[in-house]
Amino acid sequence: MYLGVLRMFCGDKQRGMSDVKFVSLVILVLLGFGFGQDLVEDDVVDDIDDVSEAEIDETISKSIPRGDCYGTHVGFGYSGGPDYHYEMLIKRYKGCTHVEGNLEIASLSSSANISYDLSFLSTIEVVTGYVLLGLLDVDVIPLTSLKLIRADNTYKILGEEYGLVVALTTEHDGSRRTGLRELQLPALREIARGKVLFQQNPLLCFVDTIAWNVIVPREEYPVIFGENAYDKACDLQCASECEVDGKPYCWGQGIDMCQTVHTPVCDPFCPGRCFNEDIFGCCHPECAVGCTGPSDTDCVMCKYFEHDGRCVPSCPADVSYREGQVCRRHLDNYLPND
Repeated sequence: MYLGVLRMFCGDKQRGMSDVKFVSLVILVLLGFGFGQDLVEDDVVDDIDDVSEAEIDETISKSIPRGDCYGTHVGFGYSGGPDYHYEMLIKRYKGCTHVEGNLEIASLSSSANISYDLSFLSTIEVVTGYVLLGLLDVDVIPLTSLKLIRADNTYKILGEEYGLVVALTTEHDGSRRTGLRELQLPALREIARGKVLFQQNPLLCFVDTIAWNVIVPREEYPVIFGENAYDKACDLQCASECEVDGKPYCWGQGIDMCQTVHTPVCDPFCPGRCFNEDIFGCCHPECAVGCTGPSDTDCVMCKYFEHDGRCVPSCPADVSYREGQVCRRHLDNYLPND
């Protein structure tokens, strides 16, 4: 199976992938990026060979609440041709607010002669797994509503665990380079597990202005900038409104791309966020992003689910279904409003 993966990359190489990009990609595959962290056994694959990705997605979509969608676990891989792959990404994530699993946006190449529009990603607010962005030839990734990467599943490479990975986002067309310039995450408040990795994104701007310790509070060294992680000579600038104490913090151009950096410094005893800097100021463990007090009713956002105004680790047994992070009963739809 691994040889099949490498043969697939050889095919990509023959279709015009640069030597540097090809070598980098094979190295990342061998280090753990791959097409998926847990490759499916051959006998399982044989059982589903006759089922198309579209049929699987259609079956899944009928069983999940509106606004929810299931992520993927395939890394840089995809099935079908480039057009089909792009169409399936749109179908999977358009209108989605809550991604159950990993958000993997990868293998969108300019050589396919497709005009990519990733605006369908702008509604996503929560991802329960990791976020992987790679092998992309797009200027902007507009994850403008994403608040929480819970990273129940992390991306593992050489013993490190990552909640966000951005890699290989530039292509060469003769003397011209194109690729990712802005990773737009202005609403992002927390990556609950794992670090952040940037690798081979030579056109990417602004990520060096971000206060990553605010987003990844549990890691002493929250971000790893690998080789060509970002454009150190970027000519784009943050809006003046994004400055805090004379230093800019932003995800892109414009005042709507400023990073919110005002958070209290928590006591080391706190398991997560805090509303006050002393030992009695810890947020409840079920809180994400922040809180206004110590109770599970004081959370700015729930880490897992909300039930009757409280943040809980799972929905109670008497709950009929969930909508995003909210546990609901069918009866709720018929209760009169106050």
